[in-house]
Amino acid sequence: MGSLSIERVDRLLWLGRYVERSYTTLHFVLEAYDASLDSVEGNWKGQLEELGFNQEEDNPDQFFRDCLFSPSLSASIAYSLNAASDNAVVLRDVIGSESAAYVQMALNDSQAAAASDTPLLDLQSVTDSIMAFKGSCDDYIANDAARNIIKCGFSVERLDLYARLGYRLGDLRREVQKLASRIDRTGMDYNRDILKQLVDAVFAPSFPDAVTYQQLGQLLALVAQLF
Repeated sequence: MGSLSIERVDRLLWLGRYVERSYTTLHFVLEAYDASLDSVEGNWKGQLEELGFNQEEDNPDQFFRDCLFSPSLSASIAYSLNAASDNAVVLRDVIGSESAAYVQMALNDSQAAAASDTPLLDLQSVTDSIMAFKGSCDDYIANDAARNIIKCGFSVERLDLYARLGYRLGDLRREVQKLASRIDRTGMDYNRDILKQLVDAVFAPSFPDAVTYQQLGQLLALVAQLF
């Protein structure tokens, strides 16, 4: 881990988590919005409450706008991008100006989409900027530990969100493999027994086709205890 302080390690991990949270939540919200347009049952909030979107709002359009753009709603994309940007600014000397700029661009794109007459179309720029940041990690972050800490943050957040939502469960084996291959290159302290339990859980014969809600809850608990 070299010269990285404990505070910076924590910020790097959460930079990765907040960036991934923005990306995955954005796509999940948009999928939920599309599903709500086709719903005849009126259950347009659906699984979004699992992410913390439990605001008392009877107008679907306003509800989804809040999910995307409300900076005061801790589950929103705007909140996560603000948190990611705050970390990127502090870490600029570690991650480089180019990588930090992509995080700022994603935040700016989100704010522009919030003010736009066609916000759903303009959100593509947010996705593009987030993907550009992810690509820049390999190009511009010279510190190997820092780069791998951010990538571990990506994987930890995917594990958390996918298990929480029962979403893209088939991807979890790959995420655990990526996490296991990188975590020892970060210098971070982590619980090796918990990591082994994560590996065992997602590589169980019943996973993901016959996984139960209780098992997903246990998976979430393991993710929370890893660091």
